[in-house]
Amino acid sequence: MEPTLVILNPWAGKGSAGARRPALEAALQAAGLAYTLVTSHARGGATELAWQGVERGAAQIIAVGGDGTINEVVNGIKGAEQASGRRVPLGIVAIGTGSDFVKTLEAAEASDLASAIQRIAAGTTRTIDLGRVQVGDQPPRFFVNGLGMGLDAQIAVEAEQIKNLKGIAVYFLAIIRALAKYKAGQMTIQYDDQRIKRRLLFASVANGRYQGGGFYLTPAAQLDDGQLDFCFVDNLRLDEIMRYLPRVLEGTHVTMKQATLGSARRLTVESSSPIPVATDGEVLATDARMVQVEVVPAALDVLTNARETR
Repeated sequence: MEPTLVILNPWAGKGSAGARRPALEAALQAAGLAYTLVTSHARGGATELAWQGVERGAAQIIAVGGDGTINEVVNGIKGAEQASGRRVPLGIVAIGTGSDFVKTLEAAEASDLASAIQRIAAGTTRTIDLGRVQVGDQPPRFFVNGLGMGLDAQIAVEAEQIKNLKGIAVYFLAIIRALAKYKAGQMTIQYDDQRIKRRLLFASVANGRYQGGGFYLTPAAQLDDGQLDFCFVDNLRLDEIMRYLPRVLEGTHVTMKQATLGSARRLTVESSSPIPVATDGEVLATDARMVQVEVVPAALDVLTNARETR
């Protein structure tokens, strides 16, 4: 059996993950883990590294980076699992711009690397659901945290282009740019036995509770309930958007008449005009018209570094 495979995205958190490599290795050694550390230097690189790790017999894989890095590693693990039948658990050290997923997982902050690694090494495993999305005729992809269509995906498009800021500042600037560019279109959404057809500002489908760098979009979401939660928001004027943004940060938007929240196992979204789509903060498409989403229950074992597991 191979040792723990650690996949580091040095560019995560606008480069802060790479700068913390010495501290990461010190924490791994202090925890007594036998490990191999590899770095991903290109989009999709972490997927390939994780796939190879499963094929070569890694006992567990630790992803070090943001939500996008976790997404890539999970797709590598699941792709190799489907090919080989080997199920490999995932550990997470979140060092990213948003790191929304670990907020729902209730994991330790990566500011204390030693503590985070020690808890992963303790081996407490939690089994969670995943989402799976297919955009048009693209191959399906898994996601761990959330899927955005419309304005929230446009925010991800803008965030990818911001190079000189870090943390929440990236998202606030991206929001300003996205509001100036995005025009809401009509979406038809079929979920379970329901169907809506409305002009939507955005449609978000989530496994976790937070998206977009801390927005509390789907407060009722659970990682292991066999459902995906959703939040659809009707088109709003700019002044309304600015007034309601603080409510989305707090999760009190759930009482807004313009917001539709619920849960489903499967959703199909058709748009009258091309829309951007993003999963776990990474842009999948900028011109989608058909999106299919479904939950994959109990799909991933996570070596959680949460202080308490539920």
